[in-house]
Amino acid sequence: MELGQIEAFERAYREGSFTRAADALNLTQPSVSARIGQLEAELGGPLFTRGGRKLRLTALGRRFLPYAQRALAVLTEGLQEVRSLQAGRAGQVTVAAISTMGVDLLPDPLARFIREYPSVDVLIKRASPAEIIDQLYDGTVVLGLLGAPLFDRGLHILAHFQEEILPVVAPGHPLARLQAERGSLKLADIYPHTVFNVALHPSATAFVRDVVETSRREAGRAMITLPAVMINRLALQGEGVAFLPVSRMQYHVDEGRLVYLRIDDMPRLFNEPLLVALRDRELDPPSAEFVRLIKAQWRHILIG
Repeated sequence: MELGQIEAFERAYREGSFTRAADALNLTQPSVSARIGQLEAELGGPLFTRGGRKLRLTALGRRFLPYAQRALAVLTEGLQEVRSLQAGRAGQVTVAAISTMGVDLLPDPLARFIREYPSVDVLIKRASPAEIIDQLYDGTVVLGLLGAPLFDRGLHILAHFQEEILPVVAPGHPLARLQAERGSLKLADIYPHTVFNVALHPSATAFVRDVVETSRREAGRAMITLPAVMINRLALQGEGVAFLPVSRMQYHVDEGRLVYLRIDDMPRLFNEPLLVALRDRELDPPSAEFVRLIKAQWRHILIG
C-alpha cells in the first residue's frame, strides 16, 4: 500500500469523480484509476460502486475511509511540524546558565522569543560552569551561558559580551548622600560600610574580595557572601554596597531606586558572559534563532 494510492482514493471520494480527482492531484485520469485499482486489489474488494454520475463508496470503502483520512491528516501534521522546525517555529531550546548571568541576560530575549515562537519549548537550567560544560557534552542542553575565560577547545563561543560592573547603593544610603555632597568618592569611603561579596568575572571577584577584606580589617565589617539575586534585593533595601553588572542594575537606577557610586580610585571592572555550544554540533533552527535574539538584545555590550 502506497501513499499515492491512499491520496487518490480519498481525493476521488471528496471530488466524486476520478477525473476531478486527477485534476486536483495534477495526474491523469488513468493514473488515478490505476492507483485506486491497485489499492482495491490489496484490500480485497472494490472501494467505489462504478456507474452513475457520482462515485459512491462501497461498504468496504466506507470502512476504510476514516483510516485513510487519519493517515493523510497525520502525514500533513508531520510535514507542518518539520517545516515549522526548519523555520524555527517548533522544537525545543535548552540552555544551562550560571544563575546570575541567566537572570541578567535571558529574560528579555526570552520574552520576545516566546511571543514570536509560541510553539517552541524552552528549558533553562541553573548550573555551575563545570556542570554547564558536562551538560553540553552529554547533550542535555544545546546552549551554555557562563563566564570568561573559556579554555575548553571543544566548545565554540557564539557570543562574547562585556559589561561594566559598578557599585550601587540605595538613594538613602550614607554613601549616596556623601557622593551628593562631594560629587565623587574614594575607596576608603566605602570601607566602613557593608560590602557584599559576590562571584563575578575573576578579576572583578578578586577586586571585590579585596575591598571586603579591607573593610573587615579596618572597620570590623562582616563578610556577607550571597547569590547575586539576594544582593540585589538587599541593595534596594539600603543594606549595603553591591558591585553588580550594569545589565542587572540599570532598570533600578533609571527608576531612581538605586544610585551608581563614582569612585575615583577604583579600576574599571567588567563581567564577560559567554554564550557557547559544542564546536562540532550545528545549531537547530530554534536554538539559532534564540541566539540571534540574545545577541540583538545585548548588541551594545557584544564584543565578539
